[in-house]
Amino acid sequence: GGAMTVAVVYSLVKFMGPRVATVKERFDESLLDVPGKSKRLLCAAIGAGVVTLAGWLIMTDGATVFAFSMTGTVLVMALFMVTLGAILSLQIGSSASPVSGTIFVTALALCLVALAVGRKSLEDVPLIMALLVGACVAVCTANDSSQDYKTMQLCGVAPREGFTAQFWGLLVGCIVVPISLYIAHEAYGVGTDRLNAPQGSMYATLIDGLLLRETLPWAPIILGLLVGVVAVGMDIIAGKRGLQLPAMALAVGIYLPAYLGIGILIGSMCRYFGERAREKETGRKERTNESILAAAGLITGAAALDLILGVAILFGFRQETLSVFTTKAETSGVWIPVDLQVTVSVIGIAFLGWILFRNARVGTRGETETEG
Repeated sequence: GGAMTVAVVYSLVKFMGPRVATVKERFDESLLDVPGKSKRLLCAAIGAGVVTLAGWLIMTDGATVFAFSMTGTVLVMALFMVTLGAILSLQIGSSASPVSGTIFVTALALCLVALAVGRKSLEDVPLIMALLVGACVAVCTANDSSQDYKTMQLCGVAPREGFTAQFWGLLVGCIVVPISLYIAHEAYGVGTDRLNAPQGSMYATLIDGLLLRETLPWAPIILGLLVGVVAVGMDIIAGKRGLQLPAMALAVGIYLPAYLGIGILIGSMCRYFGERAREKETGRKERTNESILAAAGLITGAAALDLILGVAILFGFRQETLSVFTTKAETSGVWIPVDLQVTVSVIGIAFLGWILFRNARVGTRGETETEG
């Protein structure tokens, strides 16, 4: 959390000020034109969301100082964090989209305002969490939209053509996501060892320590702040050398489980070596995106399989029956040596790495960094 706070503040200073374009992008600027009617509809949608959020809070808590201060805080934080999240998502990418960092800082601001107006009881937590959900949806939507619209622009399609698709995606998500969360929690238990929730744990620590107990573990927080300062320093130095080492990406990666970080590292290395092999063959330093699509397919496929299995578990299916092999002789199942299990696992990981490597090597040409 400390590292994220530093990274978010630095990113606000870095990206939210006036900027001067140093490189003229070659694209049809008319693609970015938005009809006046569409602009009015989008503004009306934002206004409707603000009224709905404020109305719900006033109906729930009354016309109190807490209600008005919370509404104002959410609007101010959303003004900055939605825009910042959209910008950072283009720099960092969807695999490490800075939702957690921006929402953590939003949660911090809400807790501080709640303390300032004297609201620090357990009954206030559900109200704050509901506001956080609204802010999180706004930031997630901004991140997704910015990447989708940028992709459409690169493909020569006007981003305005994606407004309807984004609307239906949000509408369907409002129905599908709660159902998916219900299945995941009932089948596996969100926040347990079977289904980790590092973001939820981080928010719980913040709200419990700052709002309820009014005390925080300052030693690790200070350490996190120092890590954030180091990350910002690396970001600045890398920027002067023409490289991208976003401080937010490092901050987001700190709290993720180690096995996820290692998996991302292995996949990134496979793509890197695939692109280098392509460069040697063609003489051009090009980027291909097939390996990203393949990785996205693996993630989506794994999630879909877990969801299907979760539905089966809710109907009485025992997940243990899928474990045909075992390395423990005293348990049921076909016994296999531990060395064989490790060997098969390494072969599987190597095969996935080869897929990413090959896709990066022979994929369709994307952007060209330099011409050889």
